[in-house]
Amino acid sequence: MRLSLTCIVADPSDADREEMVRFLHEQGVEVVAQASALAQVQRYLAQPDAAQVVIVNLDPNTAESLAQVGAMIRQFGGVSFLVMSRSRDPDLLMEAIHVGVREFVALPVNEDRFRRALERLGDAQTNGSKRGRIVQVVPTSGGCGSTTIACNLAAAMATGGKTVIVDLDLVSGTVATSFDVRPRFTVSDLMDVNQKLDRQLLDNALTLHEPSGVAILARPELPEDAHRVTATGMQRLLQVLGRSFDYVVLDSQMGVEGVYPTASRAADINVVVLQLNVPSVRNAQRFVSALRRMGVEAERIRLVANRFVKRGSEVQLQEAERVLGMSIAWTVPNDYRTAVECLNYGEPAVLRYPRTEVSGSLSRLAGVLNGRTNH
Repeated sequence: MRLSLTCIVADPSDADREEMVRFLHEQGVEVVAQASALAQVQRYLAQPDAAQVVIVNLDPNTAESLAQVGAMIRQFGGVSFLVMSRSRDPDLLMEAIHVGVREFVALPVNEDRFRRALERLGDAQTNGSKRGRIVQVVPTSGGCGSTTIACNLAAAMATGGKTVIVDLDLVSGTVATSFDVRPRFTVSDLMDVNQKLDRQLLDNALTLHEPSGVAILARPELPEDAHRVTATGMQRLLQVLGRSFDYVVLDSQMGVEGVYPTASRAADINVVVLQLNVPSVRNAQRFVSALRRMGVEAERIRLVANRFVKRGSEVQLQEAERVLGMSIAWTVPNDYRTAVECLNYGEPAVLRYPRTEVSGSLSRLAGVLNGRTNH
């Protein structure tokens, strides 16, 4: 089970803290900060939407640490605390319950019990709250058509629920152009962690494409503003978007630093777009491996072959699957002429030419990715 949680880890031991962070990443938990002292945790929590869960090793000064935890629980009521200790003193456990600790885990950690504790915290955080489905679309090479797929998926998903698309090609992105809109604000305007990111601010930053109902968050207007888009800011943004929309589509890039690991781990599905040629298949192999090293499970990765033709591909479908070691989940038929025309007009194919074969394929793919259909 993948856990969609943001977390702060506090432990005086550097080695134990690093081991805990690795384990949490494997469970899909996003560690937004690490601390060697509880005073640091309090400063982190003072930031807007800092974290959902704080994991604290109470040792060696258990009573003093628990008192500090209790004070933070009273101050930050929306945050769940999990504490750990080697002490088996029943009075310590009762005091932890008394101050409002949600979970107490004995050290050394039993991984199964710890995982179940995290699952309970995840259920508590999401109980009664909405979380939209996040779909990240990643190209394996320039010009493979991933933005076209992302924009059409967003337009198709918007027929079944509130949908937003975020342009994470921070320098060269063309999502706004693909919908023929001119945004006043961009994703970089929502990155200030000292500014409360509420629904009003989000609404002001989004641009609505009225024909489809898709909300658009464009890439920065100035290329040099790309550095303002940070992993911490992206984690916070995805939390707010997930509470506000049924579907969040990320037109993204492959990256192993900055915002991209954050987006990959947060996504319910990572769509890797390739073409059936040697460079694209090789990159798909590399990118899938990179996603797995980030802690993204195989069931959250989908390979989609774009511009598919039954005859004449450099690499046959079965050969690509053999090399990749996994099935290609979907093929989108080649209709380059329609794709280019729709791009020039600033209108996704599923809206401009809904009866074409390529539009039908993309609409069905959207249905599979949003969980409405199986094929």
